[in-house]
Amino acid sequence: MNRIYYKNNKIKDALILAAGSGKRLGYLGNLLPKTLFPVYNKPILHHIINFLENCGVKNIYIVVNFQKEKIYEYIKTIKNFLNLNVHFIEQNKLDGTANAILLLEEYFKNNNFITMLGDEFFITNSFDNMLNFFYANDSIVTEAMVVENNVELIQQTCCAKLNKDGRIIEILEKPQEPKYNICGCGIYLFRPEIFEFIRETEIHPIRKEKEITLTINNVAKIGKAYGFMLDGYHVNINDSDELLKASILFKNKLEEKIYL
Repeated sequence: MNRIYYKNNKIKDALILAAGSGKRLGYLGNLLPKTLFPVYNKPILHHIINFLENCGVKNIYIVVNFQKEKIYEYIKTIKNFLNLNVHFIEQNKLDGTANAILLLEEYFKNNNFITMLGDEFFITNSFDNMLNFFYANDSIVTEAMVVENNVELIQQTCCAKLNKDGRIIEILEKPQEPKYNICGCGIYLFRPEIFEFIRETEIHPIRKEKEITLTINNVAKIGKAYGFMLDGYHVNINDSDELLKASILFKNKLEEKIYL
């Protein structure tokens, strides 16, 4: 029986990975977690929460470590303005994005869920299309992607090769010599089957971490990983220039100088 996919295929649970510091962003990186750095008029984390709220999410779990008390304090100041529930999970050992996601298995073992990195900024109207794409392909993971011609940026993130229908053929974490110009963004849709793949993911021999990109590459080997080309604007905030770029984009959006 053929299934029909409508825009009301909402996911109610989301995870934000916000355990890291922002030391590459200057002296404030010693005082604030990166996710609390401001993009124009509010922290990156607040923008992410608003994005997820607009997507229909009802429960957000935030993985914390560095300066976690400041994240708790900030959420406390805005919780009365949110139409969702916020929970915290502490990652005591910073041993990779995949292990951070694995901390949520008991909460998401029966549910599909969204995961976002805590240093990502998006302006897009295409998330509903990404969600429909995720369900239509019966994928275990769908990752948002964009075309990126800045080699240095790809070296800091990941690159991927996709086939005609969006299936991931190969995805590489922080490649020193990028083979592809399609760059993975920090927003993912997962089915609970991802947890078994995380457990089987090899530890990176140099960084001694489990990276979610390696997990996705393993899922790709069985044809269940997809990339969705995101419309709009995306900034992975790793330095002061990218923080400024995100602020200008948001200011322009507020002033209606950006049309999607």
